[in-house]
Order: sequence, then structure tokens, then C-alpha cells
Amino acid sequence: MRFSELHRLEKLQDALALLPVGLGSECKGPMLKGWPDHPGHSTEQLQNFSGIRSVGARTGALTGPLLAFDFDGETSIEYACSKGLDPRSVTTWQVHRDNDPFRLKVLYRPTPDQIARLPHLGGTPEFQGKTITANKEGERKGEALEVFFDGARQVIICGEHPSSGGNYFWPEGLGPEAFSAPPDDWMEYAIEVATETTNRKRTGAKQSTTRQGTRKLNPCPICGRHSGAGGSSLWCAETTDGLILCMPGATFSAEQSHGPLSIGQVVNGYALVKR
Repeated sequence: MRFSELHRLEKLQDALALLPVGLGSECKGPMLKGWPDHPGHSTEQLQNFSGIRSVGARTGALTGPLLAFDFDGETSIEYACSKGLDPRSVTTWQVHRDNDPFRLKVLYRPTPDQIARLPHLGGTPEFQGKTITANKEGERKGEALEVFFDGARQVIICGEHPSSGGNYFWPEGLGPEAFSAPPDDWMEYAIEVATETTNRKRTGAKQSTTRQGTRKLNPCPICGRHSGAGGSSLWCAETTDGLILCMPGATFSAEQSHGPLSIGQVVNGYALVKR
């Protein structure tokens, strides 16, 4: 296919690693072997790349640099607005979908000073983190706000969205020409996500996503997981509806505390739901 707006990326093609995308069941995978280390293609090369469905750009400190806020669903936007991060109030590069107003990406080019403020683990400031804002229910997809600044990640910036039949587009005034540094409040949120992710890695805790509307349990009334002496990282949580999400583990688990159990079985007054 041909991309009528691709020429607008020419001024950024040396800074960004532009990738041909079209592999996988949803055609969202880069079509280059070893793409996390590939320097990317020019816009002219992409226009003539066989089988291409869309164009991606690698995120992280080495290309761009490119920091992505990926909004996936209406609740993700509501959550961000509750944090003072309204996509409608910022002028930078944004990638929207023409068949779903609640699926969009806000792209920033952090300054060296902003990157220096990110936690550095193993000498790199790169990170990725996700906040689930709505769980999957029946035919309804789950929703989340994801923030990533990672050379092993790419963000689709133009072309088709084959699984929905839609297309990506840049709203008026929010194309690559507007690509700019994040405002302080957006960068503070990115630092918050990066810090949480880095702390998990430093302590050896399993990487997980954060669920909006839950609170960590200390101790968990089902498996007994707790912090402090003899305890472990807190993973079990309770939703605002009182649902317990119990994490099965090697040291703490519902089965180890109570023997063989089935999902939904009531334990200590709570129905067992594995996280």
C-alpha cells in the first residue's frame, strides 16, 4: 500500500527508526529481522516495501528519543484525565484511529534533562508500564493506559489497523511536525511509572500491571501473603466491589493454605479468584 502522509516524516527519518509493519495475526509486527537493533528505513524505502500494512517507530532513548502514551479505551482516557493528563489539552504528535475515538497514542520527545530524571537500571533509563483501567468482560475488550520508553518496543504511527478495518491518522495540528517534549505533569507521571517498574526489577519481584480501582491486601485473607519478616512482595488485591484477586505463588497460595480449592469456593468469607 501507499501512505499519502509518509513524506511528512522525512525530517524525522534520521532520528527515528522507522519500521515496516505487517506480520502476525493482527498484522502489527515489524517485518524486519532483529528490528530492535535495526536503524530503520527511509520514507522512500517504506513506500516501496512489499506487503507493508503500516509504519512503526521504535521507542526509547536511542531513537527519537520517543516516549509513548498509549490510550486503549475510554476508561484509560478518564483515568489519565483524573491524573491531570488530558490528551485534548496537549500539542504534540498524536496518532488516532478513524473508527475508534478512544484508541490513540500521544508521542513525546523528552529532553536530555528529562531523560536524566528517569531511574536508570543497568545504565539505561528505558522502561514500560501498564495500568489496567477496565477488565475484559465477555465480548468487551480490556482497557489500559500504557507508557513505554523502551528500545524493544515500537509504536505504529500510520497506515492500516487491519483487525478493525480502520486506519491511523494524525489530527490537524498534531502531526509529526508537533513532536515535542512532554509537559512537566506528563513527565512526572512517566517518572512515576518508570520508578515503580524499576523498583520491582531491583527487588526481583515479578513484573505485573497495575489495576485501577484495587488496593493491595496485607495480609491476604485467602492465602495469608503479607509484607515484613517472613512475608513477600504484595500481589493479592481487592477490587472496589470486594472481589479478592489472590495470587498463587511458591510460598503463599490458597491451595497451600487451605488444600485443593476450586474457583468460586468460599474461603474465610471470600470467594476464591486467582489473579
